Amino acid sequence: MSEPKKKKTYAEKQETLRKVFCLVMAILMLLGVLAAVIPYIGISAHALDTPELQLDEVPADTAETKEPLKGLLLRIGLMFGSGVTPSYAISAPNGFVFGSVDNETDLFTPYFEAPDASAVICQDANLAIDENKNYAPGSRNVVIGGYHLELNGSYQTAEEIQHAVGEINEKLTKQGIRSSLIYAFPAYKNGELVIRIGDFGSTENASKQIPLLKTALNMDMTAVAPSSIGLTVLSPATNLILFEYSAKNAKLGMSARPSSNGTKNVITTPVKNTYAGVFVLDKYNNGISVSNLLEIDDYVAGVLPYEINNGWSYEALKAFAVIIRSYALANLDKHNSYGFDLCNGTECQAYLGTKNINDAVRRAVSETSGLVITYHDVICQTVYSAVTGGCTVDIEQIWNGRSYPYLRAVATPWEDYASHTYGKWTTTVSGYELYTYLVGKGYSALKGSVADVRILELANNSTYVYRLGITDIYGNSITLKGTDVIRTTLGRYLKSANFTVGHNNLIPVLDRPAVVLTADGEKTIPVEETDKKKTIQVMTADGVKTIDAETGLEVLQADGTTKTFGEGNYDLPEEDLEALKKAGSNFVFFGKGWGHGGGISQWGAKNMAESGASWDEIIHAYFTDVEIKPISDLNK
Repeated sequence: MSEPKKKKTYAEKQETLRKVFCLVMAILMLLGVLAAVIPYIGISAHALDTPELQLDEVPADTAETKEPLKGLLLRIGLMFGSGVTPSYAISAPNGFVFGSVDNETDLFTPYFEAPDASAVICQDANLAIDENKNYAPGSRNVVIGGYHLELNGSYQTAEEIQHAVGEINEKLTKQGIRSSLIYAFPAYKNGELVIRIGDFGSTENASKQIPLLKTALNMDMTAVAPSSIGLTVLSPATNLILFEYSAKNAKLGMSARPSSNGTKNVITTPVKNTYAGVFVLDKYNNGISVSNLLEIDDYVAGVLPYEINNGWSYEALKAFAVIIRSYALANLDKHNSYGFDLCNGTECQAYLGTKNINDAVRRAVSETSGLVITYHDVICQTVYSAVTGGCTVDIEQIWNGRSYPYLRAVATPWEDYASHTYGKWTTTVSGYELYTYLVGKGYSALKGSVADVRILELANNSTYVYRLGITDIYGNSITLKGTDVIRTTLGRYLKSANFTVGHNNLIPVLDRPAVVLTADGEKTIPVEETDKKKTIQVMTADGVKTIDAETGLEVLQADGTTKTFGEGNYDLPEEDLEALKKAGSNFVFFGKGWGHGGGISQWGAKNMAESGASWDEIIHAYFTDVEIKPISDLNK
């Protein structure tokens, strides 16, 4: 992919789109072809002004079917960065429409149609088939030549060039010249539609055919070499070129050609995923980058059945339709350096296309179309994870980053986490294995087997571990801070940071303040450390007493529970006690939840919906002080 230039601001893009739209509409009305062309006009999602993230009010009635959110486009990366391949094969049942996608407006302009059901997009070069069966640039065993003859003159419309290509191929056939080497095909180069003939291995070989073809067609032509930014689309069934594309300010676009009865078709990828919308293709390093340009509600429908199950309760589907839409719009241009908005993986949201979209998914997306979660009229960062294990985490304590007032820790007693495959888990590891694993992660301060793993601090109002201390047998220590830093650092052993850890048949209890009930009300008693000795101060009948915290102490807290200082194996179920006993000198992690633990729990939303909660009640249970609003109400 060519290096993307810096995009305009949202306001600039919105003004540009307004002018382009007005101009196009005026031309269409004059030509009288508005109905035929309007499906290709789209307003980019980039035109939506979404400041730093946030949300507002539940409409009185959101259950009725709404008009789909038309015209708001997202570009989703499918193949990019180190994941690109030398060529990319796709298929569509009724062939393809080839065109151009403008880098600024995301406007797709169609130029040519081909009935071929399969196509391979390659670099513009002499192409050979490599050991992985990719069409790759090569000088030996060339199957597609990168040199052509270009007819003088250009064409103004898709209809003109479609007709001209057909006419020229018919002439070549009638004169017995047309072959697998000499045939006409369309090309787009920097704003011009032209016709090229043949695929030759060199300029010399192409030039040799000029006299014959000039006589046969009565047209002038010039030999052209491969473009450094160009792409070639060929038919793998015939090894003939279908279309060539080269432009600096736009990219090749391909959509599935509709059936003769007007039915929309989808594009199928090599891994058999299917996608609506337009594929946007570009040269990137030595391969082909691929993104999918589509309307936002098509995107939401393509995420929903992959982030949660399409057979879950309908209210959970509706809740996540709004959550997915909100997350997408709050994160526009997240991958701007690659030229698209979001990727298709879990770094953004798992987007795998149309294959698992059922009627329930379509209805959930349609009935919530246009609705987003807001805080003070700004679209929220609606993060989510699989299962949280009974509570969530303040967002800033997950990644040690920015805080958001609507992403606070909440208790989720309705979450049946133990029934989730990864909702409750236990892992065991020796001190030496843990040492070698951490050194491999770059923690070179450790010099020998781990002797102690101790929870130093929990996240606010949560059972997730915020600070974890790890000490080796020589007394060297490291401290991990941030719940997801802890989870990912110890990723071989932890599915979340919602855990306790045991060793030598004991559970080191967290050294943290306890709120206790006294004659004067609630009091907090802190753990203090002086001269490496941990103590707490408590009020007794004889006044304030200092007690060694490590010898153990139980106090009655304000909520009626008992708080224990020191070490023991308190509050573990029988099976965990047995696992702790079997672990011996190994460390054993007893955990709940799977994922980072922020925002909403997918499993918890399922449980709430099954218990009768509505989709908006589910959202409000996890996101603090938010409102649910139509996008059209924002930024007025």
